[in-house]
Amino acid sequence: MSTVIIVVVLLVGVLVAASVALGRRTDEVDSAPDTEYLELEGSWIRYRVFGGGPPVLLVHGWLSSGRIWERLANRLAQRFTVYSLDLSGFGESDKPISGYGVRYGSRLLYAFCAHFGLARSAVVGHDIGGAMAVKLAADHPDVVGRLVLVATPADEDQMDLPTLLWLSTLPVIGPLFYTLGRYIRPLRQLWMRPFVSDPDDLTEEVIDDAGMATPASVTKTLSVARRELARGRLVRQAGIIKVPVLVIVGEEDQIVDPQAASEWARALPTVEVVLTEDAGHLPMLERTGEFNAQVLAFLTGDGRYLDAVAEEPLHEEDAGEFLDDTERDEAPETSAEDPTTPNVIRKRRGRYDAPEGTSSEEDPEARDGESDDANNAGRQAFSSNGSEDRPRVHRRRVNPTDEGDEGPSSEVPEDIFQWPEAWKEFRPRDQRPRRPDQEEPEGPDDPDGR
Repeated sequence: MSTVIIVVVLLVGVLVAASVALGRRTDEVDSAPDTEYLELEGSWIRYRVFGGGPPVLLVHGWLSSGRIWERLANRLAQRFTVYSLDLSGFGESDKPISGYGVRYGSRLLYAFCAHFGLARSAVVGHDIGGAMAVKLAADHPDVVGRLVLVATPADEDQMDLPTLLWLSTLPVIGPLFYTLGRYIRPLRQLWMRPFVSDPDDLTEEVIDDAGMATPASVTKTLSVARRELARGRLVRQAGIIKVPVLVIVGEEDQIVDPQAASEWARALPTVEVVLTEDAGHLPMLERTGEFNAQVLAFLTGDGRYLDAVAEEPLHEEDAGEFLDDTERDEAPETSAEDPTTPNVIRKRRGRYDAPEGTSSEEDPEARDGESDDANNAGRQAFSSNGSEDRPRVHRRRVNPTDEGDEGPSSEVPEDIFQWPEAWKEFRPRDQRPRRPDQEEPEGPDDPDGR
């Protein structure tokens, strides 16, 4: 019996020692061509630059790489100079033992922008990469001209991981689980399955990128970022950002709680929110056509991109094919009955778009906006969350289901997710329908104290 105990203890000791050794593993680039790599903050960083026009910087998120932006980048390159990079610890960049989290990532982005002389550039960030972009915009307002946040957490409690992936982030034993996933592709596929609403949207690149990091970069990026987001630290700092911000979330996101959009909407003084239906944590892959149109409309101020995109997502080979400049001039106008109109939320001057057919009496600001839009064609209007001189009324545009149905248009609470039941009320993933005999739970306190 004592022999068995000794063998078990030895095996446990070997596993712990192996896990500790794997957790301190680093990975350096063997050969770094000058055209593809930069040495920033002591690490070789893989980057890509293409297109022509005003600069746009694309920042990927945790357990990902710059390849996540391929579809968007191909489309943006028609009008912008697109810069993308693999953050330190991910993709094909160096993977040191330390130097991870939101603050370090922001420093890396600033060094990248300084190298290329980027000023007042648009920055698109996903997941933790979005938090790095917020930090960059707050610390260096001269660098960022516009900001797009995609599935970006505002607090540590808003991040959740599937069990199999969570095991790879545990101390001591986590490196062993992650190393298994690096070499067992079906296990990586199980890791990434909750990232999308439809398993068909899970691409080979996403699965491969999940195994290109090291245990240290995976665990330290997540743990440090959680501490930096705790107690609303980054949200409070985001209040000083004055540039226009677009927040895009998937309504079925299982990794970052979609309620994070409410936190960003309250914190940022100039913000627009888009909720993407039938999308999870990767809306750029799940709803490619709609996602690209939203970003382009925001960056250019041209709403015709939204009119041109179809409601159904485009196939990968068609992801970059939209109407060009001459074709958009001839694009037919769409109505609420037109199925090509994307089902999204657009907020302007403190309101969300009223449904098509709403009279001017129902939406008095719509009449003021018509003359504004006529005089300022191509310009994007943004709302100011900090305004207190008039109440804010949020409206949601819906696609009518019956012919002649103009859709509801009633006032909704301050929380942008609390829609009336008739508007297909959004429910967080942990909230289940109540039985008729159950009591109605009390709603959360109004964060603004009203």
